[in-house]
Amino acid sequence: MKPRPRWLSLLVLVARYVVDFWISNFVIAGKVLSRRPSIHPGIVTIPTKVESPLEILAISNLISFTPGTLLLHVEPGKTLEIHALDDRGPLAKTIQEGLEEPLLDVLRSRRQPHD
Repeated sequence: MKPRPRWLSLLVLVARYVVDFWISNFVIAGKVLSRRPSIHPGIVTIPTKVESPLEILAISNLISFTPGTLLLHVEPGKTLEIHALDDRGPLAKTIQEGLEEPLLDVLRSRRQPHD
């Protein structure tokens, strides 16, 4: 299977991040504005594939700019520790599939020679 072009990988990353960002905004706003907010803050440890300083910088910014999450610690190639305002949801899956995979597609893609 031919790898997708870098520009398409970047478009996928931006689209997924924008959707996650807006969903997080509405969820956090709903919790803050409710009479009895049901938050369950916690620290979540997620396996990761990010290794280089650029990959770590990019994933940490994407996570920290998303409302309700904050990156606490990175063990390159091993784990991410994230503080989440509500740790009961599918945070690990959302970060791995929605942010990390598209980010690595963009940063690690190699240009293919023209045929």
